[in-house]
Amino acid sequence: MTYDINTISQSELLKLLLSVKDQFSIDAIDGEKAKYELEQQEKALLRRKQLESEIAKSGFSRNEILDYISVKNGKELFSTAVESDKAPRQIFGNFLYEGELSILFGDAGVGKSILAYDIAFFVSGGGHKWEGLESPNISTLYLDLGMSTKQFVSRYKTAEPYIPDTFHRAMIDSTKLSEKEILPEVTRLIVGTQSTDNPPKFIIVDNITNGFGTMTAATKMRDLLSELKNLKEKFGLTMLLIANSKKQKLRIIKLNDLGGWTNHINFIDSIFAISSSQVGNEFKYIKQIKSRADEKTDEVTTLKITKEPYLSMQYVNHTYEDAHIDREDTSLLMLRISPEQEIKLLQMHKDKCKALDIANKLGLTVGTIYSYLLHNHLL
Repeated sequence: MTYDINTISQSELLKLLLSVKDQFSIDAIDGEKAKYELEQQEKALLRRKQLESEIAKSGFSRNEILDYISVKNGKELFSTAVESDKAPRQIFGNFLYEGELSILFGDAGVGKSILAYDIAFFVSGGGHKWEGLESPNISTLYLDLGMSTKQFVSRYKTAEPYIPDTFHRAMIDSTKLSEKEILPEVTRLIVGTQSTDNPPKFIIVDNITNGFGTMTAATKMRDLLSELKNLKEKFGLTMLLIANSKKQKLRIIKLNDLGGWTNHINFIDSIFAISSSQVGNEFKYIKQIKSRADEKTDEVTTLKITKEPYLSMQYVNHTYEDAHIDREDTSLLMLRISPEQEIKLLQMHKDKCKALDIANKLGLTVGTIYSYLLHNHLL
């Protein structure tokens, strides 16, 4: 076989050298290294051919083929998609899906941690039953940057029978670390847990606003979110970050209430918020602000704080935010409903009519109907 020195490829040259080495026992050629390089060349060539074939099918023409890029035409996009690509698994209803980097925010003291622990117990296969939801039974790690172990045990002393072994809690004493050391410490913790027999795939960080200090300032937040997103993608995690919002009077929750986080919204897959209700101190509601996996809904989920069987939040119903936001005075709500309307409202509610139907029949808003029913403990 003859070779043209001007056109011989690197692979052909390596094969020639190996042939010469074997035939004449030349020790100057490193055979193992040459074989390894030849294998890499052949793998690259095979990968190139595969990419060329994919691009040819898609109808595109490219002078250069880049590794790690897969091109598919419209038909192939659906025929080759795996089931997980078509329908992400729900972690916590429509608020949180598997594989997402999410944020739950709300005012200080509104009950973010109570809800977050409820979600953690539920996702890991324990806790109480959430209305209409099924636990995904995923090993969970709750990184608590605010509450001490003593405080946790005191708060959840009656919850022990409801907390499964797949729930894990960690805490980092941020007072003993410099700000620059906190994020690397969190990274080491998450990476370290992934080598265990049943690595936690759902990670909650509470509270990221307080725990990371000025890392959540706009200038540093990009680095923080970028690192957490990289960890999520590398290990196939679902992450929920708990954050504080700007203190405000009860009113419609908006994305801007999240503050500086909105400058880096592209890092975040889903956002939902928790707020107090004007109906009563024990009532809260959660509202979806952003979702990539589901259509955004105008409904909110009403919750009620209870101490049985442990401090937690129980599902009440789905309603509209108008039923919860601040009004001039709760007593004014009663003036909007005449005695005749009240009688009809109660009768239609007894007949299990929907709030929208009642509102249309009585010429009232849906929010007014829900507010009346919540205020009178009829829901």
